[in-house]
Amino acid sequence: MATKAERFAKPINPAHLPQGFAVAATYAGIKNAISPSPSKPPANPKPDLALITTAVPVAAAGTFTKNAFKAAPVVLSSNLLLQGASSSNGSRAKSVLVNSGCANAVTGMGGYEDASRCATLVSELLPAENQEDNKTLLLSTGVIGVPLPMGAIQDALPRIADKDILNSSEQSWWEVARAFMTTDTFPKLRAKTFNLGGRKCGIVGIDKGAGMIHPAMTGPQGTTGGNRQLHATLLGLVCTDAPISPEALQSALEHAMARSFNCISVDGDMSTNDTVIALASGLAPILPDAEGGELALEPGEEITEQGHPQEYAQFVEELTTFCKELSHLIVRDGEGAEKFVEIDVRGAPTYEHAHRIASSISTSALVKCALHGSDANWGRILCAVGYADLPSAGSGQQKKWEIDPLKVNVQFLPRSGQGLPDDAAVPGSLVVLKDGAPVGVDEAEAAKLLEKEDIFLRVDLQGGSWGPAEGAKESATYWTCDLSKEYVAINGDYRT
Repeated sequence: MATKAERFAKPINPAHLPQGFAVAATYAGIKNAISPSPSKPPANPKPDLALITTAVPVAAAGTFTKNAFKAAPVVLSSNLLLQGASSSNGSRAKSVLVNSGCANAVTGMGGYEDASRCATLVSELLPAENQEDNKTLLLSTGVIGVPLPMGAIQDALPRIADKDILNSSEQSWWEVARAFMTTDTFPKLRAKTFNLGGRKCGIVGIDKGAGMIHPAMTGPQGTTGGNRQLHATLLGLVCTDAPISPEALQSALEHAMARSFNCISVDGDMSTNDTVIALASGLAPILPDAEGGELALEPGEEITEQGHPQEYAQFVEELTTFCKELSHLIVRDGEGAEKFVEIDVRGAPTYEHAHRIASSISTSALVKCALHGSDANWGRILCAVGYADLPSAGSGQQKKWEIDPLKVNVQFLPRSGQGLPDDAAVPGSLVVLKDGAPVGVDEAEAAKLLEKEDIFLRVDLQGGSWGPAEGAKESATYWTCDLSKEYVAINGDYRT
């Protein structure tokens, strides 16, 4: 069978890359600097430091971990975006510096000072009419509780900030994606184009993560503290040349996160460094057939939620779909994972109810072990449904909603990659629970379905205590993987 890298590490079409960005990556020896190895590094080591730049400040947005022990780069980047949001020009940045090998998390004020120094060094190396506008956001991943090797980083930065090295080729983007990796088995890079407001927009995305994956990111905010030895994981970067304002970009990114990265789980552990940053240069070219006609957007005009509702809604849809594809790559590359599991919960009173139940199923170690063993153990699934931490009744709800055990249906369905099947009678589907009662199944047939790499699980609450007539029709989807012995082996070794 082909490896994950062979199946999921796909080359990108250079015609899909957005305009206005230049990138570079290099090997700085970060991991070796914090944990010296007696052996020499390979002749062509994987890059571990990358820079993404723009000629002028562009619209910037970000979502960050809710973990109380936020890493220094999380605090610094969220603070920069918050400061920008309060200005008349909105949140804008000129560059993003990425390092792998050291998370710079739980490193006290010294860690924040190192992060600030990294941002300053980049700003000093890049040309700018006004250095105050030369803002740099940071993405860091790797070992927690270890200071950044500033000497190694400072020595390597001039190599990737050189104007003769920075470029926008697909190969350079590929090297940047490699620089994101820690325990990942392949670079996670995607690009595509879409038409918006009379312009042909490009979008490119990179993410990384394989373990310590259960993000719950929100808009800019931050604190510091603590002391722990772990590996911090999920990072993401999306760059587009769509003409969208910083405020609209932030709103669109948060919407996309709620339906993509915040709906994945490998092991139920939320990292100190989870961050996804989005940049929009606004340099998308006008479509040939739009020239000479009436344009939805004038040159230099940016999409806003209120001023361009149709274009904004389309951008949100494009970004959400793109982020889903990126987030799925993380689940597929989960440490030791052999199966990709899609969990659909429906018949709930709100999206939040459905999301929390799907999350509960996705993080159950017993459910994940059963899936690894191709066991249709609906008892473990129901258990996770039953103890889900449901939100309190909202002010608009006339009465409390509860799960009705006599209404719950559970089934496994074949997943063809053509979207979610809606028909409960899909050929090959396996109903294991109907109206709260077990359904006799052929264990051999069940094993055949669950031995597949892609598994689709549906839990239908059928409205619970309200019933569909009272509005309990919401659904949510989560993506997770199985739990294998390999995951334990990887995470039992502190050196990984």
